[in-house]
Amino acid sequence: MLGYALTEIRSRASDGQHRRARDLADAFHKLPNEMWDHFSISFFRDAFLKPYYREWPTEHPFDYLSMLDEVERLQ
Repeated sequence: MLGYALTEIRSRASDGQHRRARDLADAFHKLPNEMWDHFSISFFRDAFLKPYYREWPTEHPFDYLSMLDEVERLQ
């Protein structure tokens, strides 16, 4: 999921969509550290992904919420 986010960030920045790239980076920036500490899928979804989707409701090349749902099903 993080790899997809980094790919999208790079693409959006290259297309001049700097604010949207920044917002996506902000949504994912704590994920690497949180995964090894006290990661909570519901907290990540509610605190980071849902606000990103509220701000940017359309044109998503990757469905991060569905990916997170799949991770949750694996637990």
